[in-house]
Amino acid sequence: MNLGLEGRVAIVCGASKGMGFASAKGLALHGSRVLMVGRDPSTLEAAVKTIKAQGGVVSAYAGDVRDPDLAQRTVDRCKELWGPVDILLNNAGGPPMGSFLEHDGAAWEAAIQTNLLSVVRFCKAVAPDMKAKKWGRIISITSTVAKEPSPAMVLSATTRAGVSAFSKSLAIELAQFNISVNVVCPGGVLTDRLVSLLQARVEREKKDYQEILLESQASIPAKRFAEPEEIADVILFLASERGGYVNGVSLSVDGALTKACT
Repeated sequence: MNLGLEGRVAIVCGASKGMGFASAKGLALHGSRVLMVGRDPSTLEAAVKTIKAQGGVVSAYAGDVRDPDLAQRTVDRCKELWGPVDILLNNAGGPPMGSFLEHDGAAWEAAIQTNLLSVVRFCKAVAPDMKAKKWGRIISITSTVAKEPSPAMVLSATTRAGVSAFSKSLAIELAQFNISVNVVCPGGVLTDRLVSLLQARVEREKKDYQEILLESQASIPAKRFAEPEEIADVILFLASERGGYVNGVSLSVDGALTKACT
């Protein structure tokens, strides 16, 4: 299937590792030019080097999505390199585990800035050019907890659900300009983030890591975690010409883990 991604210009946040890296790589190897955003310059440069070695056209831009000015700076840099942005992938590491009473105000502020307001800012930075071109794809990676909240993941559940509501509103507003706005909600994916969450459960529940690992896998109907590339493949379709009529959805990609019908 020809996805029609050749020559597109993309920004991928959280692109150093995991799902962000897999998505940046997929876009680049399908012919898009990708500005990869990440917090750690050395890790980001290593990721860029890996994709360039495979023939992808990519560049690095280091920054923390909590920075209120990063979105506009990133878009400006992208336009200097290749022109207006066609595809935006919002992606940021999730907040720490913990119940409502365990988190202080600073933890809530950090989660909201990282996982919700960063999405708002990046969308606002790319939308004017997408409207002018009458073409755009905005995709945000969140989590299944946006649909089925867990008390132990209250920060993530709250901010991720906010991204879904924001994205639905934005999709309705921008659909007339041939811009789609969607959310991908992964379940368990084999990333550093998953390992850290499993380790946090080990410490909280005083269990063995292998026990927690097997228990987590057993809770998934597919009986396994996803590979980052499996999430990236869905993102590539949503970013493509072929996926343009899929709009305003929060799509579970979780091996049938989510019980809800929507």
